[in-house]
Amino acid sequence: MILISDNIHVMNPKIAKAMNDMDTKPIRDLASEIKSSGSKIIDLNPGPLRKNCNKMMAFLINSVQEATDLRLCLDTPNPEAIETGLTICKDKPIINGFSLEPHKMEKILPLAVESDAEIVGFLLHPDGKVPRSLDERLSLAVTLAGEAKKAGLPTERLIIDPIVVPISWEDGTAQARDVLSCIRLLPDLLGFPVKTVVGLSNLTSGAGTKTDSFLIEEVYLAMLIEAGLDLALLNVLRKRSVGTAFICDSLKNSRVWSWGEVDV
Repeated sequence: MILISDNIHVMNPKIAKAMNDMDTKPIRDLASEIKSSGSKIIDLNPGPLRKNCNKMMAFLINSVQEATDLRLCLDTPNPEAIETGLTICKDKPIINGFSLEPHKMEKILPLAVESDAEIVGFLLHPDGKVPRSLDERLSLAVTLAGEAKKAGLPTERLIIDPIVVPISWEDGTAQARDVLSCIRLLPDLLGFPVKTVVGLSNLTSGAGTKTDSFLIEEVYLAMLIEAGLDLALLNVLRKRSVGTAFICDSLKNSRVWSWGEVDV
C-alpha cells in the first residue's frame, strides 16, 4: 500500500494564498511535514489553472522540490500545465488523470504515452457522469484499458480509480461496496495485475463532524486494503489514517511487527 498525500491543493486557503502571492515558504513547510508522515507521493492539485498555467505549475513543483525529494502526482485537468510539470519534475511523476471524456482522451492520455509516465484512469462515463453500479464500473474499466492500450500505454503504467463517492448519497453505501468488489475483480477481468487508487476523502464529502468522517475513512481504508487497493490518496497528516494503513499492510503482508506502527 502506497500513501499519496492530498494535502497540497488549491482548496486549502494557505496554499491558495501562497500561490497567489508566489510565496514558497508555506508550501515548503507543508511539503516537509508531509515527508515526515510516511507518504511516498505528493499529489499537487492546483485546480484547472486557467491563467498563467505554466508559471503556476512550475512554481508549485519547484516549491515542493525545494523541501522534499518525494515523487509527485500532477493533479490538474489542464494538459498544458501537465506538460510543463513533466519537464520540471526531478522524478517521473504520476499524471492524475484521464477518463473516457473525449478531451481527456485526446489531450491528457497522450502525455503519459509520450513521457513514459504512469497515469490514473477514472472510471467515468464519456460525459463525465459517475457509474451507478458494479457492472457499469467493470464495463468502463474494460473500455478504458482498451483505449489506453490502443493509444500505446503499457498496462503496467495504468492506475485505475474506480471512483469513491460520498457515503451520504442515496446509494452511497451500495457504491462503497461496489468499489470494493471492483478492486477485487479488476485483475481477472482485465487479464493483468492492474494497479488501483482511490481518493479517500471523497467518501466523507459533506459529512457532519470531523470525528465522524475520520472514523468512517479509517474503517473504509482498512476494507479497501483488504480488497487489494494499491495506492490511497488521503490526508496524511491524520495519524490514525496513516496508522491504519501501516497496520493493515503489516498484517496482510506478514511483515515483522513493530509497535511503532500504532503510534497514532
